[in-house]
Amino acid sequence: MTSTEQTTQTFVVPGIDRQDVMVLHDYNGFPYYGQEFISENLVISIVLNGLSIGYCDKREVRFKKNDVSVVLPNHICKEQETTKDYEVELVIVSPKFMEEITKNTAHRNYIKYHYDPIIRLTPEQCAVVLRIVHCVRDVCSMDTPNRHQMLLSMVDVLLTIIDFYHAKQEIPLEQMSHGYDVFNRFCNLLTDHYTESREVSFYADKLNLSPKHFSKLIYNATGHTASYWVSQHVAVKAQQLLRNRKDLTVLEICYSLGFADLAHFSRYFKRATGLSPRRFRVQEWQVGVEASPRW
Repeated sequence: MTSTEQTTQTFVVPGIDRQDVMVLHDYNGFPYYGQEFISENLVISIVLNGLSIGYCDKREVRFKKNDVSVVLPNHICKEQETTKDYEVELVIVSPKFMEEITKNTAHRNYIKYHYDPIIRLTPEQCAVVLRIVHCVRDVCSMDTPNRHQMLLSMVDVLLTIIDFYHAKQEIPLEQMSHGYDVFNRFCNLLTDHYTESREVSFYADKLNLSPKHFSKLIYNATGHTASYWVSQHVAVKAQQLLRNRKDLTVLEICYSLGFADLAHFSRYFKRATGLSPRRFRVQEWQVGVEASPRW
């Protein structure tokens, strides 16, 4: 693949939608080493050993022993370099389960993790987090009718503890609240309306802002334009459909995403990912798809 064909991969965890939550122990790195990837799941990482240098939304991050990160869905990450002894424990939470947690914990301010995903912990604090993670892992393996409710409670405890430690290093809200609040509401609108409109002016109008002011707020808060976030969101949804809905043709996926014709969809998808929809689907098939998709 040439440099002009580099694509943002989607970090797929088989079975996560069925399991709700999964804990991956002594994980030694993400599968797309050196490549940008997006996860549609909530990913909580705890570094057990070593050092990782990478990027989150184009910003360099250094992730060392005892650090914890909370990466919300649809952020662009890249693991650039790791030491040989690097090990991390991951807690993966499915989108559906995350939505349920969010509804039950309206008080929690998830938005802060969009901009400050890493929490630097002491060894003692990290040990507390790991004890809770291991309890979550034990509940995941249980075959009981109460498993779902138990996981809701345990993941809530985990996030509450992480929130408590995160609060000690937060940027004061008065310094960041307006732009970040606009971005958070923008993300919620994207989830609801991405098949309806991909125009920045549409979302600015929904937020009662001029397109110019809206664009400035989003760029200042995230380092990316509003149109960038729209195209990334649409591209991720398209990748999910191309990968998982083998019963749908590319044209049917094109229409389901609100595009008027296949040519427009193909140009839009390639501009965001570096691949045409058909080539992306072929590539996914080549790495191991159980049934041949329709074209």
